[in-house]
Amino acid sequence: MASVSRSCPECGESFPDEVFFCGRDGTITVQDQDPGDFDSRLGKQLGGYIVVARVADGAMGRVFEGRHPDTRARVAIKVLHADVVQDRVAVERFKREFETVTEMEHPYIVRVLEFGDTPDASYFMTMEYLVGEELGKALAPGQPLPPARVLRLACQTAVALEYAHSFGFIHRDLKPDNIFLCESEDGDEVRILDFGSVKLQMELGAKLTAIGTTVGSPFYMSPEQAMGRSDVDQRTDVFALSAIIYEMLTGKVAFEAPTVAKILMRIMNDSPDAPSQVLLAVPASVDAVVDRGLRKEKEERYATAGELARDLLRAYGLSGDAQAWARKPVAEIEAALAEAERPPAPQAEPAASAEPAMPVAKGPPTQSTLGLATEDPLTVPAGVGGGGMAKLALIAVGVLVIGGVLALLLR
Repeated sequence: MASVSRSCPECGESFPDEVFFCGRDGTITVQDQDPGDFDSRLGKQLGGYIVVARVADGAMGRVFEGRHPDTRARVAIKVLHADVVQDRVAVERFKREFETVTEMEHPYIVRVLEFGDTPDASYFMTMEYLVGEELGKALAPGQPLPPARVLRLACQTAVALEYAHSFGFIHRDLKPDNIFLCESEDGDEVRILDFGSVKLQMELGAKLTAIGTTVGSPFYMSPEQAMGRSDVDQRTDVFALSAIIYEMLTGKVAFEAPTVAKILMRIMNDSPDAPSQVLLAVPASVDAVVDRGLRKEKEERYATAGELARDLLRAYGLSGDAQAWARKPVAEIEAALAEAERPPAPQAEPAASAEPAMPVAKGPPTQSTLGLATEDPLTVPAGVGGGGMAKLALIAVGVLVIGGVLALLLR
């Protein structure tokens, strides 16, 4: 939405959109509305927070900015659209997201605060307010992300997934739009969104199969999801993360096709081109890592997201695990990558042999009795030791003896 003004509900004074509190009485300001696009929720309270501004509209609902009337804490409030409320599965996903995330507390997973009904028969969920953008918006066809940024994002996502998996929660719908990139001085900070698909496939499998992509976005679905199987485990998230890493590194979707059906067929039957073939800047060592993460049989994939991230780091010449690199500033990762690419220092030349060479003068060649030009038998090449001299002497004697025998035979 375009930036608009805000007004104080008490005194009516208007302020720029970035002014959150009235300069006169400290009242929380509320965003002014276009009469042609009026939302009655603005200025009202949902749960413990006042709805003060519209932030964005998505397929599932509208996101508002909220403020606590006492602490003035800033939050995001997501309210389901009226048509979405009619879909039992969508509502169940929304509730499940809240129930799941409240059991977890992790820096790379969005924090949720409240869930409830709205006066207009919808549902709302309050969560931490995030400043930044979804990974989906940061990705563009043909525009890969820098390797240091990819490694930081992959490690943070892997760490968050392993934490969720430790609770038995499988995301099942991991995709770039569900990975939010918060702004920070050290680089992106991940927040994984939408854990609403957790455990839903087993409980509502028939319904989810009928609607196709409600659980799992087609580009990032694992083969077992594409086939509608119920034996989905953490390796489904490993597959999705591998496909996201592929896209971040190459600027190309791993299983791209014009229709959902063809996408699913590609996921079940095809393998994407190796990342280093799509983009020469990607090290060939990365190919095997991505290939293993995208294996059709889940038993052949990495068992955990952490293992995937660890091997991706190694492919770039970095040691350590995802937990360590997830916290490093992107500038530090860039420096480490530059160091890993630096060729090794040249080895020092081996020291010369301590054995002194025997200086021997080289005489003029002489004619042997065989008519062959030979070196003077007393002349020894430089550097030949005592043992070598004895061998040369024997050779010289042998030549003389053979020459004498031939001379007798020719008489």
